[in-house]
Amino acid sequence: MNGLRGLEKKLAWVLLFALVFFLIVSRRPDIIFNAQPWAEDGKIWMENIYNNGFWNSLLFPQNGYYQTISRITYGIALFAGLSKAALVANVIAISIRCFFVMFVLSGRMSFIKIPYRIAAVVYFLLMPNLSEGYVNITNVHWYLSLYLMAVVLADEGEGPFWKIHDFTLLIISSLSGPFVVFIAPCLLIKRVSQRGGIIKAIKGINAFDITMAVCCIIQVAAILSSSDAGRSSAPLGASFSLLADIISYRVIGSSLFMNDRISGMGAMHGMNILLFIALIVLVVVCFFRCGWRFKSAALFPALMIGFALAKPMMSLDQPQWPTFLVPGGGERYFFITNFAFFSLLLFVVNWISPRSLAPLMIISIVALPALLRGFSIPPMSEVGYREDIKSFNALPAGESMQIRINPPGWSMQLQKK
Repeated sequence: MNGLRGLEKKLAWVLLFALVFFLIVSRRPDIIFNAQPWAEDGKIWMENIYNNGFWNSLLFPQNGYYQTISRITYGIALFAGLSKAALVANVIAISIRCFFVMFVLSGRMSFIKIPYRIAAVVYFLLMPNLSEGYVNITNVHWYLSLYLMAVVLADEGEGPFWKIHDFTLLIISSLSGPFVVFIAPCLLIKRVSQRGGIIKAIKGINAFDITMAVCCIIQVAAILSSSDAGRSSAPLGASFSLLADIISYRVIGSSLFMNDRISGMGAMHGMNILLFIALIVLVVVCFFRCGWRFKSAALFPALMIGFALAKPMMSLDQPQWPTFLVPGGGERYFFITNFAFFSLLLFVVNWISPRSLAPLMIISIVALPALLRGFSIPPMSEVGYREDIKSFNALPAGESMQIRINPPGWSMQLQKK
């Protein structure tokens, strides 16, 4: 009987994976049925690995930090052939999101009531304003960092499976983007709280802590040693009023509504300042009244959006902060903050009414119609990628060809093997 129950449990997880995979694909079916590389997926990863080989491109940072998941993914994907590489990469990117959802619903997160976890993952699957990062490897490091943050917040895993899971995720996520620099302080808060002070936290340091520290040092070294030549030197155009506009419009409003439907919100300066101050007060009050989990969960998106606003890549020649008020601009910078804001709403609802699910039901009923309005995501443009791949495959060895990719205007230069 125990073996049968174990088999049923495994089957349930497989079915959950399949359901989540289906929902992700159904929002934009062309990620499977007409897979194309997006931006750096083609120009950097496919081009470098195809032309120079996997190992020759593995050990160098890109845009100031290591992006291991992108290189590993396209190193694997190109084994399926050039025409199928984007499809394999998309399947891997989708699977990472599926595993995150499964982790949130697992026993490791049982300190959160299951109705709230279900609400969080439903929001994760339906959240609006994802066109830029839906679904590709170039932006998957944002989701890996969210996944790693969930592991930091979670109960400790027991047994070899969870140890392998945690360390694999830790290494891949930490070496696939700069976000480990923001997660490391969150882990420190956890250890200081759990072990009873900073001295005991240092004395109790374990392999997970050391691994994160090493990965953090590697990424910091890469950031400090890399040139800023590839980054925009345009001025920020920053002001307090504009900061309030960005946070209110892109974090608070756009957590539930499509950017283009509430584009006028960016110009409501007085209301935005009030919303911004209210959000800051709420987070600060909860930060000092709640435990280490809230502190860590609040610190991570705050550091992330702070860094994003300090060093954005939004414009090469125009003030950068005003471009955040353009619908669709810089969507990647708000994946995590929007999820964090909705999670904050769930946290406050549970804090105010811990014994009743009625407020959660009200939020769900109000939010669901708004989220469903943005369910369908437009497909990529037809830029001639498939035709170019067919032409390239017909070339003799040694010939080079420029292959068009998305977004329109991008291309990659491949040399036929």
